[in-house]
Amino acid sequence: LIPNSSLAAVKKEVEAMAFAFRALSRQRQLMKPLCRPFQVALCAQQRGFVMKGNVADTLAPDVPGAGRLSDIAKVDLLMGELPAKVREIWLERYSDNPVVVAGVLGDTDYRTLKENASACPMFIAPVPRGDGYMNVVWQAQENRFLLKNLEGFQQNSPVVDLGVSMYTELMATHQLILLHAELKSNLLTKDEAARLVRYMREAYSDPELFKWVQ
Repeated sequence: LIPNSSLAAVKKEVEAMAFAFRALSRQRQLMKPLCRPFQVALCAQQRGFVMKGNVADTLAPDVPGAGRLSDIAKVDLLMGELPAKVREIWLERYSDNPVVVAGVLGDTDYRTLKENASACPMFIAPVPRGDGYMNVVWQAQENRFLLKNLEGFQQNSPVVDLGVSMYTELMATHQLILLHAELKSNLLTKDEAARLVRYMREAYSDPELFKWVQ
């Protein structure tokens, strides 16, 4: 759920990142033959992680994504609030936290995101840096996303730069999903993390942007 007052700003940021990716790729037809083989390699790597159990080891206990909403919030108190108040409480709680980006999704948006992320769980997103870009790989795993820089991914580094969790405990009662993204390295700033989270959400929700993920 994004307030109307900030929707235009969010769209502008998403369009800017989409433009950056097009500029980096030059054109979509040129990008496809380069990215498709790498996406296959990513999927193979993901299967290797699952078979070896490395992902589970990485996620627990200190990487974001492990645990439940009750580990970081008082669910019973949230249950007693109206959806609008829950959203306000959640966003305000992390507004001044230097390493956490919070968000709230409606159940319809969440289902679309989850379905598309399951179909295309990996993608490379450009983060503007000076006159160039830093490439970040994201990987969807159920209700989690792991993000790490491309170099770290290629080197099989255990460091996750940003971990994103989506908590569904209030979905049935409030039609809300609470998003919690936490920085785990110094690679990204909070603003960059917020832009990546917004881009990720839009990339799996907007049909036109989802074509880039596919």
